[in-house]
Amino acid sequence: MRLVLKIVICLALWFCFACEQEQNMPIEGDFSIAMVDDNYNVPAQVRIINKITGADAFQWEFPNGSYTSSNAFYPEDIRYTEPGTYTITAHTTNLDGEARTFQKSFTVYPELSALFSFTKQGSDIAPLTLTLSNQSEGATTYQWSFEGGTPAYSSEKNPTVTFEKGGIFTLRLETSNHSQRRVMEKTVVVRAPLVVAFEMTNEYPHNTQAPVRIFLKNQSVNATAYRWKVSSGAFQQESTDENPSFILPTAGTYQIELTANNDKQTLSERKNFTVTAGDNLIIFTDIKLGINTNKTVGCYFSSFLGEVLKPNEVTAENGRLIDFVYFGQSTSFAYNVFLSPDEAQTAVFDPIPNATKSYFINKQENKGQVFFSVADFDALSSGATLSSLSIKSNSNKAPFNKEMTNRIVLFETANGRKGAIKIKEYVSNGAESYLVVDIKMQKNH
Repeated sequence: MRLVLKIVICLALWFCFACEQEQNMPIEGDFSIAMVDDNYNVPAQVRIINKITGADAFQWEFPNGSYTSSNAFYPEDIRYTEPGTYTITAHTTNLDGEARTFQKSFTVYPELSALFSFTKQGSDIAPLTLTLSNQSEGATTYQWSFEGGTPAYSSEKNPTVTFEKGGIFTLRLETSNHSQRRVMEKTVVVRAPLVVAFEMTNEYPHNTQAPVRIFLKNQSVNATAYRWKVSSGAFQQESTDENPSFILPTAGTYQIELTANNDKQTLSERKNFTVTAGDNLIIFTDIKLGINTNKTVGCYFSSFLGEVLKPNEVTAENGRLIDFVYFGQSTSFAYNVFLSPDEAQTAVFDPIPNATKSYFINKQENKGQVFFSVADFDALSSGATLSSLSIKSNSNKAPFNKEMTNRIVLFETANGRKGAIKIKEYVSNGAESYLVVDIKMQKNH
């Protein structure tokens, strides 16, 4: 009997101890959250994964969610339509009076976009630096690529890029977050970098005797300002014109320097021009002048161009540069005359556009005296000798034939330069007949 009583007491004590252990079960574990479809961008849905144990009651709080509270063990998914950082709270209790609170925070991002603009530092001439302004939303990473730029790639939010060459280039931004990816591209037009270049031409291309007038043609690219400097020893002249001209007064070597700039660069180019000593006299030898039916040998002479033009080569641009016209009527050279450019139409030629006025003494013998002989022509070495000739007041338009050898015809151009033509030979070759002449004339008035 005593043994049975002892067994009953032990069982009772064990039962009480077991009940006491159950009543003190703790609240343990935790909950986690998962973004539905791994989407962290609005609208986003949050799913609760409840792994809390030992709790008999739950009170969930979802501020600013699609619903704000729940007492379910597994609440329904919560929807968030505004970007921001949110906290979900779980208040738990059990029958033993134990209470415990759990919290989890997460961030919902704006709807992902790729959006940017850029500003140029200065003009659009290379080297061009751009500052990128990133207006993308909802992104956690950025990947830029810059075709032709330095750097070629960047992961900064607001990078800068420089283009050293001209061209059309693509700017590309790729944004991403946990679940999305967006791309935006723009193009930028970069003008070529500054180039400094020029050409120079002599007023009389075939003569470099002092004085010389040179014309400078600016071939610079993307320059906004110019400065020319011409120097030789103590001589110095400057100009800020785009295409100036300079007179180089004496013999010597002149340095012509062009400095051009824009808001990015300043560069210079230098060339030399040599002027030879001279006596204001330019000489042309063995010049051919064709009769009027000749289509291959011209009859319009220009000392400026240093050549003879055919009628079909005359334009409004070069017409003003013609000094005289030769008209030969036939292959027999029975009728020859030198004409002023503005009188070409009085023979068989079309009017010369922008023609100037010249004066001639075709036949000195008609004036009763010889103003300038063959010997004078051959000995002529200075333009000053021609200055004393009175050509305008003694001009005549009388035609001449080929009977006189080495005929000297005198002329004066519209700008007052005087000269002499020595007819050396009459070449009869059918429709292609021509004169052979030497010409000596003043370079400047």
